[in-house]
Amino acid sequence: MFTNEELANFYGVLKNNQDLIEIDCGCTVAKYGDTPGILRIFADGKIEIDCNCIENCPEVNLPPVEFAKHAGRTNAHNNWKSQIWVFKNDGEKVALWRTCLLKYHTDTFQRPLREVIHRDEFLSCSRCGKERRFPIRSKEACKIYHNALIDKNWQCSDMPNHPLTCNDDEERQSRKVCRGCPRSSKCKGCEKCVCLGCDMCRFADCSCGSCVDFIQNM
Repeated sequence: MFTNEELANFYGVLKNNQDLIEIDCGCTVAKYGDTPGILRIFADGKIEIDCNCIENCPEVNLPPVEFAKHAGRTNAHNNWKSQIWVFKNDGEKVALWRTCLLKYHTDTFQRPLREVIHRDEFLSCSRCGKERRFPIRSKEACKIYHNALIDKNWQCSDMPNHPLTCNDDEERQSRKVCRGCPRSSKCKGCEKCVCLGCDMCRFADCSCGSCVDFIQNM
């Protein structure tokens, strides 16, 4: 997976072959100090960590986010790449994101497929023109966005489960780039979050062309 020249930059390499690499790692929290572990990187991009905070620690095969949380980090979801470190060949700690060790990692965190193929969507109000966010985390949320999308007269006040009027401010542009894609918070549309139709976002009781075609083809 990695060349000898690449691995020569690190200390604590335990195993390296075409399928996986194991290397000493850790996570540091000011309150608790260093939490050591063994980082395991697979050729398909999957990452696991065995914790060695105590002898025979039961926390093994952890996703990197969970390892950072176990070490005491409270904001690990978006920052684990800078919080988890390995040793350079001179013994100095270096954050994962500064190394070549993540070149196979896809950032999907091994979540179920349905949790990664739909990201948040925006729709403009027909009255005020402001863009409103539709968080999509479930089939019900998909139905809410789908109904709004095919309604040419959709307005801010039609947003269910959330009191909203045209007088409310629109989201800042800097906030809009965060679309809820687990692969990247600023994803502009990747194969993991762009769906062209599935049983989560297409509905048998809808008469729009997209739903009818999907149900018939299925």
